[in-house]
Amino acid sequence: MTDKHTRIEQLLSMAWNTRSTARTLAIVNQILEIDPDNTEALIMKADNTEAPEARAQLLFKALNSLNSPESFNPDDKDLLFTVINQRLAYTFFAMSKLDEAFEFCEKALASDEDTEDEGAMKSLYYRILLERREWQKILAETLRDDERSLAWAYARLIAAYMIAPENGRRVCAGMFWDALMLAPDVPFYMLGYFEEPDDDAEPEAHNDFDFALMYYDTVSVSDDFYNWFSRGVILFGLLSGRFDEKEREYMVDALDSLGGYEEYEKMSRILIEGDDEAVIEALAANKCLSE
Repeated sequence: MTDKHTRIEQLLSMAWNTRSTARTLAIVNQILEIDPDNTEALIMKADNTEAPEARAQLLFKALNSLNSPESFNPDDKDLLFTVINQRLAYTFFAMSKLDEAFEFCEKALASDEDTEDEGAMKSLYYRILLERREWQKILAETLRDDERSLAWAYARLIAAYMIAPENGRRVCAGMFWDALMLAPDVPFYMLGYFEEPDDDAEPEAHNDFDFALMYYDTVSVSDDFYNWFSRGVILFGLLSGRFDEKEREYMVDALDSLGGYEEYEKMSRILIEGDDEAVIEALAANKCLSE
């Protein structure tokens, strides 16, 4: 290894291990002075660039740098290709360029490389399909998908409802309770009933909020779906004790306006005190939200 490569390796290690954005950028710029096409340095610079257009330019340069074996570890080529495509997908989505985002998303998901962002990339994949209103494709993809993630659950729920909003409600109700079982607090963040978790909250709460932030506007795909979805969330919220005394009165009125008060009365008589899972199972067993 030449002195040049040794120095770059030292600087890369320093850059990856510092928590200061300013320090990271200073080190990255040193690397790029030595090797303007260094792949990892370009990725790190893109990660610390706010403007999406500028970030995309850096990522495209990083992608092109994979044609220069001197600018990266050859053993990492496939991994770097996947990582760059993931970042390009996020970047184009941020610019509302859905076709480009979907293209890079598909490339990243086609890779055999395991990365920390693989689950998030599948969430973005379904999010883009929802934005494009490709209901049939979503259902086809979710049938093939073995991973029962939140993105999978919400994508198939919305797609199934939009294909058959009236006749399919019984099936969609089951999908709604399945999605709720995966993360009971997510729809409360989506609808703005819960505020963003505090910094010291459990990581799970932050994960739920991050997903809700990415998907919150998908439930507004139609007024009919939004009202039906809200009805289910409020019903569960009341029965699981998620609203305080002041909120309960307002939520009961809201549920009544959405046509869910009779279900609430019925389930209030049936339900005994239990955890979220028991409440959801009871709601599903009694076909709530099916009409």
